[in-house]
Amino acid sequence: MNSAREDLFNKIIKVYPALSPKKRRVADFILKDHKKVFLMTAREIAEECSISEPTIIRFTNDLGFSGYMEFVQYMKGLLHIELTAVDRLQKASQQSDESNTLDKYCQNTIDNIENLRNTISKADLKKIAAAIFKAETAYVVGYRASATLAYYFGYLLKKIKDNVFLDTSLSWEIRDSIIRNGKSRIMFVIAFPRYARKTIELMELARKYKVKIICISDTPKSPIIALSDHYIIIDLESVSFIDPFAHIITYLAALIHEITFMDNAKAVRYLSKFDDGMKIANEFYTDNGFGAP
Repeated sequence: MNSAREDLFNKIIKVYPALSPKKRRVADFILKDHKKVFLMTAREIAEECSISEPTIIRFTNDLGFSGYMEFVQYMKGLLHIELTAVDRLQKASQQSDESNTLDKYCQNTIDNIENLRNTISKADLKKIAAAIFKAETAYVVGYRASATLAYYFGYLLKKIKDNVFLDTSLSWEIRDSIIRNGKSRIMFVIAFPRYARKTIELMELARKYKVKIICISDTPKSPIIALSDHYIIIDLESVSFIDPFAHIITYLAALIHEITFMDNAKAVRYLSKFDDGMKIANEFYTDNGFGAP
């Protein structure tokens, strides 16, 4: 399977002989530095290549896209794999204005949540919840920045379900469990840019041992999508190199809710056991302070 970069270059090379001289300027510009395109508007690309904006649009049509916006979405998916933190910071710096930073991040969160509501169906949420609920063993996996999301989901899932294994650091324990465990199993993988190589390696091991895999990622071009049995795409629009995860947390909370109410009585029993255990361990602070009887 071609890499995302190869896929883009193959599209351009295929049509290059038939391109007009002006369109070839755009093609040459992208081939020289495809990452830079993500940091520029259509107008800026046109100015850089000394052509008109309509030529940019016609060029994207030649590549098989309906228009420039579809091309931008394609490039975003491609470059999510490749962009470094420095690249993202550079993009954010170019787009900076005088608006309040908190306002900017709040609006970014609102936009991501609205997009989540408009793109994720109730049926898909229930389908994923049912698969996790029915599995005898569940592995929850996420590394690097995605480890925060995996820990949040795994911690809550452990409260309402037995045989939940959480891994955020690629421990040998989870590898051994995958190899030895013959029960009905499911692996819930969370991976957002940049995608950790060890995530892919663990998924390949899980597939070898017939573990059903569900993943959450940001684009169909994510390398973990092809390794999954079921997947959810949640777009990740960012205003900086910092990944905005508020809407992802919202989705995970909704998923836990769906799993819980598939057997409400069982969930109450599990939560009661959890609370009893925390009281015995004196885990949480109370009005009487720590160590109170």
